[in-house]
Amino acid sequence: MPQTIIGNWLEQLTCSVKKRDLAAHMRLVSERVQVYGLPGGQIVDYNQWKKRRHTEFSQAQLLALDYRLLNIKTITPRRLGFHVEETMQACNGMCIFIDKDIILELEADDQWRVVEENIHHWKQVAWQGYIDRPL
Repeated sequence: MPQTIIGNWLEQLTCSVKKRDLAAHMRLVSERVQVYGLPGGQIVDYNQWKKRRHTEFSQAQLLALDYRLLNIKTITPRRLGFHVEETMQACNGMCIFIDKDIILELEADDQWRVVEENIHHWKQVAWQGYIDRPL
């Protein structure tokens, strides 16, 4: 069951990016979200995430996201923590590979949303056709 919940959430996230559907994308993000591990120690909250995605969608900067689930780390009735490799494919041909932990929480409306991300490391490379890997 946790594998299915995580897989469905990741699939919905990738589909929202593919369609550039900001409303669908943000329904998967908690208003309490915090993203740690960015360069310069910056922490991204809900409003910054929304602003960033709005820019990426409206200016056709982000082409696709892809995930490879590496490990489920925490399972509780209301929280799932897991480690993934995220691939962000930009429209300019660059890819960013991000090694991170994600925590999903089942919120009061029975929707799973990301409440925390911790980025461990990332690298940027020229795109080589990686984006269609299965989870």
